[in-house]
Amino acid sequence: MNEKLIDNVIRDYSLRDLQIYSSKILSVCGATNSFIAQFKADNDSQQFYKNVIKWYMKKYRVFPEDKLQSFTFKFLGNDTGLGDRFIMVSNILYTMKDLNVYNRFIVEIYSRTNPDPTQWFNLMDFYEFIDFFHFERPLTQVPIISNVITYGWGAELEALESKIVWKPTQKRKNVSDNALFEFNFAQNEIYGYHNRNLYDHGKYWPIEYDKTVKKTIIAFMFYVDLGSGSGRHSDGTEDSNKFITLEEEKTFNKLKDYLTNIKFNIVRLEDRNYAKNVELLSQSHLLIASEGMWTHLSRAMNIDTIAYTNLSEFIEEFNNQGHFCSGNFEECLTKLKEKCTNLMK
Repeated sequence: MNEKLIDNVIRDYSLRDLQIYSSKILSVCGATNSFIAQFKADNDSQQFYKNVIKWYMKKYRVFPEDKLQSFTFKFLGNDTGLGDRFIMVSNILYTMKDLNVYNRFIVEIYSRTNPDPTQWFNLMDFYEFIDFFHFERPLTQVPIISNVITYGWGAELEALESKIVWKPTQKRKNVSDNALFEFNFAQNEIYGYHNRNLYDHGKYWPIEYDKTVKKTIIAFMFYVDLGSGSGRHSDGTEDSNKFITLEEEKTFNKLKDYLTNIKFNIVRLEDRNYAKNVELLSQSHLLIASEGMWTHLSRAMNIDTIAYTNLSEFIEEFNNQGHFCSGNFEECLTKLKEKCTNLMK
């Protein structure tokens, strides 16, 4: 769209058109004071309207009277597991890409008023979640709008979930029984497609990290049953299908010492330092870990992954993706020895 055409089109707009279209553009783009400042026109309001419209037409190559479609996603800001939120962000970004970069996207971020402290963070903008997870920024032409909705426990949560239409999903292909997750499936078939693609083929939204760094370490991270009968992991989380016993941890430590004596630099991931773990995984030949956030991140970074869990659907999922997963911890250690042997060749 050349500048002469743009000027001719704008010249034909009435004052009312200029006001309506410029207002719509500023609203859709989530304009801030610094954003608006670029359109200054020395107190000439009509010129200001024209500057806004001209910027929009040059940038997006569309006419302002063309209607933008709005798509809404729901996202759990400070509730449920970190891995579940990682998956949701990945699915949302792929869905936005397929829906057309010129559409308007709204992410409703549901934030508990008194969140569980193990849930990591309490961010209020969807771009902050994208950056936290080290996902590449999307190429959406209209800025993503974040709308934070706070809610409490009990009746308030039930009232919120009662407004959301549920849609049955298959097997492991939904990541939670929370109605807020189900909203995205029910509203958009493209979201469901990308969720299945993630689980079937390990197709995560790209991670930003240094892909040129030399691989020098074997990374690990196990959730350990502390033996108190509480079913809590060493990082404070709970999930009985993926933690190892103290005896199994001792067995792993013996193997770790043996491999260290040979040549390998074996490094445990951090409990609560996401950015550091991205750095460590970028240097890793492989990861052996309890199924969870870090096995999602490793697969998103194309790191060879050995995972432990006793859930059959998870085991099938990993193995179909070309990684390894077993509910028998000894099998996981055998696979680790096998892979380390191959690295020495």
